[in-house]
Amino acid sequence: MCAVFLSSQALAGDSYVLQQEFFEDKTNSLSFAHVKNEKFTPYEGWLAKGYSPSTYWIRLTVNASNKELVARIRPAYAESIQVFDAVSPTPKKVVGARYAWRDSDIPAYSHNFTLAAASQERQIFLKIKYARTYLLSVDVMTLTEYLSVDHVDSLLYMGYIVFTFALALGLFGAWLISREKVLGVFTIQQFVAFLHTFFVVGYARIFFDKYIDVSTLNYASYVLVVVYPLVGLLANKLLLEEYGLKRLYRYSFNFLICGSSLVIVLLMLGYIGEALKLNAQIVMLAIAIFCLTAWFGIVGSDKHQNINLPINVLRVYYAFNLVMWLTSLLPLLGAVQAKDFAVHSYLLYNVFSGLFFFLLLQYRSRLILKNELMKAAALKKEADDERFLREEQGKLMAMLTHEIRTPLSVLKLVIDRKVAGSELEDFANRAVSNIDSIIDKCIQLDQLDLKALKINKAPFNLSDLIVTVVTDSGGAERVHIEAESRIEINSDINIVRVIISNLAGNAVRYSIPNSDIQLSVALESSGTGNSRVRIIVQNDVSSIDIPDASQVFDKYYRGPSSTRISGSGLGLFIVRDLVHALGGEVRCSIHNNSIAFTVWIPI
Repeated sequence: MCAVFLSSQALAGDSYVLQQEFFEDKTNSLSFAHVKNEKFTPYEGWLAKGYSPSTYWIRLTVNASNKELVARIRPAYAESIQVFDAVSPTPKKVVGARYAWRDSDIPAYSHNFTLAAASQERQIFLKIKYARTYLLSVDVMTLTEYLSVDHVDSLLYMGYIVFTFALALGLFGAWLISREKVLGVFTIQQFVAFLHTFFVVGYARIFFDKYIDVSTLNYASYVLVVVYPLVGLLANKLLLEEYGLKRLYRYSFNFLICGSSLVIVLLMLGYIGEALKLNAQIVMLAIAIFCLTAWFGIVGSDKHQNINLPINVLRVYYAFNLVMWLTSLLPLLGAVQAKDFAVHSYLLYNVFSGLFFFLLLQYRSRLILKNELMKAAALKKEADDERFLREEQGKLMAMLTHEIRTPLSVLKLVIDRKVAGSELEDFANRAVSNIDSIIDKCIQLDQLDLKALKINKAPFNLSDLIVTVVTDSGGAERVHIEAESRIEINSDINIVRVIISNLAGNAVRYSIPNSDIQLSVALESSGTGNSRVRIIVQNDVSSIDIPDASQVFDKYYRGPSSTRISGSGLGLFIVRDLVHALGGEVRCSIHNNSIAFTVWIPI
C-alpha cells in the first residue's frame, strides 16, 4: 500500500499549474467579477486554512496545452466547487459533496473539471466552500495522466477500505468468541472507522448516488466524523480503566466524552462548521490525553494491575499515536503548512495503527482466555477439595451419629427401667428426645450440604401422616387440625414428615404455654394451573419471643428469648431447603403476637 501511495504521488508530479494563489472572501457573497480584481496571495502545495466560515477563491495560472486538461481537487469532502475558465467564460456547473456525483465531468472519487485545450497560458478561478477544514490540493494534468493517477488512488483507497473492514470483521469474530466488553467497544470503533473512511474518501457518493439523496449522504458523513471520536474515547477509557485511572485523568476522560457529546448536539442543531472544528480540537486533545494517561495516569497498584496487556506496550502505541496524529491534525487545523505525505499520513497511520492494535487486542483476548482457563482450573480444584472435605465431614458425621445413638439407646433403656414413675422421668425423656432430634437435624443438614438428598415420590394420605406426626411430636392436645379426612398427594413421605414435624415441634416449643396451635391443610391451584397442597401452622408467642421474619429460615438463627429453650437453630433452615427440594414454597408471616408458617408443596 505504501508503494501504491508513492506511485500515486509520482504520477501526480507533472502538473500544468505554474502558479497558485488564494483569496479569502469573508463575506461569502463576492461575485467572480469582483473577486478577479482582488489581490491574491501565492502559496505552494496544499492550501491549509483550518476551519473557517469564509469562502476561498483559488487562482491558477495554467500552462498552455494542445490537449484537453483535467483539474482535480482533493480531498473529496468539499461542499461546492465552481470553476471560471478564461477560455470558456461561461461558468461551468458546480461540483462537490452537495451535488450529484454522476453530474461531474469525469465521475470519480475526487472532484474534477475538464479544461479545454489552449495555446497560451491562462488563469482559472475556483470558488470553493468547505464546511470542514480548508485543506485542499488542486492538480491540472492531461486526461491520460488523470486516469492513471485516479486508477492508482482508487486502488489505494479501496485497499484501505477493504483493510479496515477486514480488521472490523476480525475483531467481531474475536468478540463473538469472548463476548468481552472492551473488545466489543473496539469492534464498534473499527466498524465506525470503516464507514468513516468509506464516506470521507468519496466512495459513498459513488455507490449510493442513485439511491440516496446527496444531502443525506453528506450529512451522514458529518455524523460519522463526530461519532468516531466519541466511540474511540469510550473504547480507550474502558481499556485504560483496567489499569486503574488516577482521579484527574478519569475526570479528563469524562470531560472529553461530554465535549464529544456536545459536538453531536451542535451538529444536530445545525452548527455544522462549529461542530466539526470543535470535534477536531477534541480529537487532538484526546490523543494527548491517551498518551499522558498511559505514562502518568495509571494507579499501578496490584489491585488494578492488568495482566492481559502490559502497560508498556500501550505506552509505546500511544506515543506513536500522538506523533502520527500531530502530523495529520495540525494541517487540518491550519496550524502548519500541509504536504502530500502529511495529508495522506492519516491513511498510513490507520493502516499501521489499526493492524498494530488489532494484533494487541488479539493477544489480549488470548491472554484473557488463558487466564480464564487457569481460573476455571483453580476453581475446579477448589471445588474438588471442598467436595472431598464435605465427604470426609459426612463420613465423620455418620460415624458420630452411629456412635452417639448406641449409648443413647442404652441410656433410654436405663431411664425406662430405673427412672420410670419418678419426677425425673419427663426431664430425662425430654433430654434424650432433644439429643435424638439434634442428631436427626445434623444428618439432614449433612445430606443437604452434600446434595445427597434423594427424593422418592409415591402416593400417600397426607391427613393420616399429619395426625401421626402431631401425635408423636408431643403437645398433641394443643394442636387443632383442620383438614379433610383423606388428602391424597404424590410426594416424598419422609421429607414431608420432617417438614411437618419441624413446624409442629417449633409451634409446640415456642408458643405461649397451653395456647392453641392451628394446623390447616387445603388443596389449591397455583398460578401455573398445577395443583398443590397448602399447609399452615399458626401459633401465638409472647411479645418478647417474636422472631425476625426475614431471618427465621437462616441457618443457626434463634429468636430473642430462645436461649431458655433447647434447640439447634437448624429446624426452619432445613424446612426451607426441603420444601425447595420438592419444588415448593415456604413463607413466614407475623401479625401482632401470632406467627404463621405457610408451606406449598406440589402434588
